[in-house]
Amino acid sequence: MGSQVPLWRDARKLAILAQVLFVAGVAAAVWLVKVTVEASLARQNVRINWGFLWQPAGFDLTALTWTLDLRNWRFVPYSPENTYAEAMIAGLINTLRVASVGIVLAFLLGLVVGVTRLSRNWLISRLSLAYVEFLRNTPLLAQLFFWYFAIFLRLPPGTPQHPPLHLFGTLVTLTNQGLVIGGVAVERFGRTLFEGGFQMRSEYAALLIGLSVYTSAFIAEIIRGGIQAVHRGQMEAARSLGLTYLQSLRHILLPQTLRMIIPPLGNQFLNLTKNSSLAIAIGYADLLTAANTVSSQSFRSLETFTVVTMTYLVLSLIISAILNAVRARMVIPGM
Repeated sequence: MGSQVPLWRDARKLAILAQVLFVAGVAAAVWLVKVTVEASLARQNVRINWGFLWQPAGFDLTALTWTLDLRNWRFVPYSPENTYAEAMIAGLINTLRVASVGIVLAFLLGLVVGVTRLSRNWLISRLSLAYVEFLRNTPLLAQLFFWYFAIFLRLPPGTPQHPPLHLFGTLVTLTNQGLVIGGVAVERFGRTLFEGGFQMRSEYAALLIGLSVYTSAFIAEIIRGGIQAVHRGQMEAARSLGLTYLQSLRHILLPQTLRMIIPPLGNQFLNLTKNSSLAIAIGYADLLTAANTVSSQSFRSLETFTVVTMTYLVLSLIISAILNAVRARMVIPGM
């Protein structure tokens, strides 16, 4: 009898063929959409033109930020003399500022709330529950409005008649212009201004706090579920070895929890990054805000928002790739 090809080899070949056909089908669909859109635009006498991106922007951004000078390939402070493309890069930098810091703050806050949700102290656990339920069941946009209009814009302006609000001595200073940590107060033009230190404008601070607090509620539930998924015997064994509750949590429960929750945790990081586009509602100059101004001035909405869509897609893919790499490094050999 002739030798037969093992069944698993046939299955592998079929799987590879199916993947090749799928990729080819996606490519054909993309090409068909491209041709259809171009034909439709041509019938309406509309031509796609990317040259407008190199025209001077001519508008300011509310947040002081840097951009990439595409002619000299160096970072420079943004000004109206920069091009439309550089204005959108400035908005992207602002988006990255909010997303990167917000992800860290949301995770740390969610970690604390998620752990306290399981506290045996009735008051602490109920306060954590109220925190999670209130934030998860109110719209993010309403929360951003609250932080910006009801909190930051209601702060004193920092004039002699209405001096700024100080916290922790003079370490933290709050005015309706923003938040300053460690700055030096200087009286100019009848106002209290600050030099040095870490400064955040009110739009940036409201967006950062709103996104971090809102996302932390979802992360808290993910962490709580992850901790509860670890077998109770792990904690009991750790306590029997003489470890305190916090030591058991840090060295036994949380490492196992983090391995399990990376996929849903990544979804929340992606949501925070995409939700930063709501900055347009409170006037923070992020990518979408800059793109909206570019679109209004250039009348090139299709090209502008194509760039915006692809940029958010690339950001999401980068975050997913980083989390996949982290998950791969956390895998325990043999499990």
